[in-house]
Amino acid sequence: MKFKTLRILWAAWFFILFVVVFAILYIPFYILLSNPKWYNAAHKLRKFWGYCIVYPSGLFPIVIFEEKPDINKTYIFCPNHFSYLDIIITTLLIPNYFNFMAKDELTKIFGFNIFFKTIDIPVNRRSIKKSHEAFKIADERIKNGASILVFPEGGIKKNYPNLSNFKSGAFRLAIENQIPIVPITIIDNWKRMSGGGFSNGLLPGKMRMVIHRAIPTIGLKPEQKDELKGKVFGIIDAELKKYLKF
Repeated sequence: MKFKTLRILWAAWFFILFVVVFAILYIPFYILLSNPKWYNAAHKLRKFWGYCIVYPSGLFPIVIFEEKPDINKTYIFCPNHFSYLDIIITTLLIPNYFNFMAKDELTKIFGFNIFFKTIDIPVNRRSIKKSHEAFKIADERIKNGASILVFPEGGIKKNYPNLSNFKSGAFRLAIENQIPIVPITIIDNWKRMSGGGFSNGLLPGKMRMVIHRAIPTIGLKPEQKDELKGKVFGIIDAELKKYLKF
């Protein structure tokens, strides 16, 4: 009981930092997000925001590269998703500029709505039409040189640290645009913030993330999306089992 209380107090400190730093940076964010030409700068400012939050909270991001992505290339990044901290760690540790593509519920979270109205792409999976529109926007962003990050599980599930089934959108997007897809394994965040959110508190410690080798999609056909999906799932699943030993 005492341990959980400490975790909740630590989470409260994290949340205070989150809100205070965002309030300080809100006007710069508002200005940079007012013009798509400045989105890259807004993304760098978002990294700064993340660093201002994690280290004072006792969280230590660590990246392990199997292969470092080329910052001049366009990718689809595909991480597992066990915690809201995944959004912060991917922003901090992926060297490339990218746009998030995630469920539209994030537009209701304080601080994130400004991003999902501009730089990032909300997906309403309850509507086929709106989901299609989101992927159309993602396709346009890719053609303009932006990488896209998609959590292929479609949200935070309750069976962590086991992977949930992957949805096909990210793999279809990669094949249609013939761009590489990068599997990413986020190892520790389910322990740092269990249950995805703040209800169980926050546990300080390392936040490791493995960026795997990019998988090329040149020559792949749309009907091979399930094959590609299975390959990415296998890479992330094997990495999780290596570190977590379950």
